[in-house]
Amino acid sequence: MPRFSVVIPAYNAEVTIAETIDAVLTQTYGDWECVIVDDGSTDGTAALASAYIDREPRIRVKSQSNMGSGGAYNTGVGDARGDFVVLCSADDVLLPEHLEETAAFIDREPDYDIYSTNGYFWKPDGSRELVYPEGSRDEVMSLSLADVIRRCFYGVGAAYRREWFARVGGYRVAVFGEDYDFWLRTMAAGARHRYLPRPLSLHRLSPTQKSAGLERAYQSDIRLVTGLRDSFDLSAEELRAVDDAVRERERLLARLRRQRWIEATRRVIARTAAALLGKERAHRYAIRLRSKRPRRSGGDD
Repeated sequence: MPRFSVVIPAYNAEVTIAETIDAVLTQTYGDWECVIVDDGSTDGTAALASAYIDREPRIRVKSQSNMGSGGAYNTGVGDARGDFVVLCSADDVLLPEHLEETAAFIDREPDYDIYSTNGYFWKPDGSRELVYPEGSRDEVMSLSLADVIRRCFYGVGAAYRREWFARVGGYRVAVFGEDYDFWLRTMAAGARHRYLPRPLSLHRLSPTQKSAGLERAYQSDIRLVTGLRDSFDLSAEELRAVDDAVRERERLLARLRRQRWIEATRRVIARTAAALLGKERAHRYAIRLRSKRPRRSGGDD
């Protein structure tokens, strides 16, 4: 049995999946298997992933009709044989030392169930930004359930003991934010978390990602944390964390909606200006509106 099962759910990921798989192949730690789940892709994802099977026996590809990320996780982890499950989306990358450093961390800190690390946001221009900047989370530490309710840890490449998958009933398919939901339920059931302050993975940023739907994500977070309160016997601190999380997500929702209202109002003003002032003068007016500069007297419009 391998120590790690890297599970990669993939849906229409032909542009990025080869880079994700290659990153697994270049790990400096060799005791792993990789389960790729083609979740009903309509592009070349399945063919690209299957091309690795002949040259790497540690890779398996499972294909299914589209069930969403939660269903793909369930298929992949259900087929996994490793002691620890490592999750990696088909557009993210594990850096070469990821498994080696995670294994060493587990050996040093064996009494935990979930092991996460720092990582990088990987921007479209190729630049990287630490998820937890220097000075914020620079020490080995554990997050409590109350901490995770308030804000989930960075989960790309997080490793957890496979037994917890069956213990909490796997991932819920009809949930937006199924990974956050899984961490919440697992920790509410007693799993313990440990954090290593080493950046060991890349999380690709793209406007097409599911996480880009901020309004839906905030609404989902509210449902998840309030549902946790209804399903588990939470401590007083954990109940306070639920209230804190709900207030914070509601604040973020209000700000997001206010920003959208402002943007929509600007578009209406710009269209009205175009009708009244003409195209060229309206363009100058729109630029001034976006820059939020005060209108000066003596202007040409």
